Amino acid sequence: MEQKIKDIDRLKKMGYSVINLSTQIPSYPTFSKSAKGWINYGRDNNLPQQIIELNNLSAVNKSIIDSKVTYICGSGTNKDNYYGRPNPNEDWDIFIEKISRDYATFGGFCFQVITNEDGKNLSLYHTDFSKIRVGEVNEYGIAQNYYLSNDWKKTTGQYAPILIDAYGCPNQVQGKPCLFYYKDYEPSLDYYPVPQYYSALNYIEADGLLGKFYRNSINNGFAPSVIVTIPSNPSDEAKAQFNRDMTNTFAGTNGANSIVVLYGESQEIKPTVTPFVASGNADLYNNVNDVVFQKIISAHRLSSPTLAGLSGSGNLSGNASEIINAFILYNYTVIHNMRRKITETLNPFVINNGYPKLVINELEVINEIKKYEGTYNEQK
Repeated sequence: MEQKIKDIDRLKKMGYSVINLSTQIPSYPTFSKSAKGWINYGRDNNLPQQIIELNNLSAVNKSIIDSKVTYICGSGTNKDNYYGRPNPNEDWDIFIEKISRDYATFGGFCFQVITNEDGKNLSLYHTDFSKIRVGEVNEYGIAQNYYLSNDWKKTTGQYAPILIDAYGCPNQVQGKPCLFYYKDYEPSLDYYPVPQYYSALNYIEADGLLGKFYRNSINNGFAPSVIVTIPSNPSDEAKAQFNRDMTNTFAGTNGANSIVVLYGESQEIKPTVTPFVASGNADLYNNVNDVVFQKIISAHRLSSPTLAGLSGSGNLSGNASEIINAFILYNYTVIHNMRRKITETLNPFVINNGYPKLVINELEVINEIKKYEGTYNEQK
C-alpha cells in the first residue's frame, strides 16, 4: 500500500492523473437520507438526470428505449371498448406512452391521483419520474409521501420541492393530488429502481464518448496527427500565426486531403513533418465499438438489434423468418411482462371509474414482415 501511494504521488508530480474506473458507476447506487427530509436518488441525488444525459449521448441505447416504448404501446388501446379518459387533457394512449417511456428509462413510473367532485371517480396525471424523490417512510418501508421538484439542483427558497402524500394514505381528500409510485422489485434497493440496462451504463457512456471521438476525427480532417519541427525559433507572433494557418487549413471536413507546403532555406535547414499515429487507432476503436454495442443490447435482453432499428444479422432482404422469431421471443420475454405490469397498475383505477379493463393491441408487425417477404421473393 505504501509503495502504491508513492507511485501515485510520483505520477502526480509528472503531471499525470490516476482515474479509478471502478468508482465511476458503482454496482448499485447509494440511497441516503438528506437533512431536508427526502431520500437522495444516488450519491449526489442526481442519478435520473445522469441517466438521461447518458441516453441522449448514446444513439444505440436511445434507439433501443424508443423501440421498447413502441412495442409496449403496440397499436394502442382496443377501440372496441371505451375506457373513459385518465384526465380531461389526455386519452389512454398518450398517458400509457408517457409512463412507458419512464418505465423503460428508469425502471419505474408515477402519476398523480385526484378524487373528482363526485367523490368517487379518479383522474390520473402523469408525473415525470425523474422529478420525484421519496420522502418519509414508515417502519414497514412504505413511503408515506414524496417530494416533487423541476430542478433538484435548486432546493431552497422559491425552488423548494413540493410535498405530495402517497396514494392510499389517510390524508387523501377530494381535490387534493396524491402520488402513485411504481418501481420494479430489485434486491437491496428499497426506495428507488434502476433501469433494466443499469449494468451497461459504463458501455452506454463509452458509446457517447466514441461519438465524440468520431466527431473529433471529422474536425481534424481524418488526418493522422503530426509533429512539425521548425529548425529555427521564430517570434511568438510568428508561431501563433503558423498555428492559426495550419488549423484553418486542415481542421474540419474541408481540410481533408489538403496539400501542405512548407518552405526551408536549404536542404539542411527545413521544417520536418513526422506522422504521430496512435497504435492501431482504427482497429482499436472499431473493436471497442463492437464490444460496446453487444454489451448494451445484451443488457436490454434484445434478441436481435434489428428490432431496434440497429444494424444486425437480420434484415428485410430474405431473413424475415429470423426477424419474426426474434420479435416473438423479445415480445414474450420482455415486452409482455412490462406491458402487463403497466395495465395491472392502471386497471384498478379504470375499473373504479366504471369501465372495463384496459387492453393494448399488438403491433401488426409480423403480418407486415410476412407480406414484405412474399413481395421480395416474387421480385427475386
